[in-house]
Amino acid sequence: MSNFYYLDVSLKLATEPEQLLAVFFKSALEQSLSRIFGEIGGQTTVDLLKFDARRARALIRVPASFYVKLRSAIALTGSFQDIPASFVVHKAGPLLLGLLETHLEF
Repeated sequence: MSNFYYLDVSLKLATEPEQLLAVFFKSALEQSLSRIFGEIGGQTTVDLLKFDARRARALIRVPASFYVKLRSAIALTGSFQDIPASFVVHKAGPLLLGLLETHLEF
């Protein structure tokens, strides 16, 4: 079994920000983890493998032991840089190859 989980995630915003950078996208995920699970409980490595700023979509990797926590944090996210927003998980799985179908849409 894989030590990581891979997710195809997009960010739905009420209004478009001036500029959406990969670092802000990743930071929003990490802040959601910290806000929900605390400084220690939410501390993990979230890797951004691919990012499309135009579509606000990314392929991310997280340790398998934090997958459920990340999905919870994503579900409870209500804003991004003070803009009402939500994350949408299009596909997830323990194998990067399993995301190939959605990756081709990227």
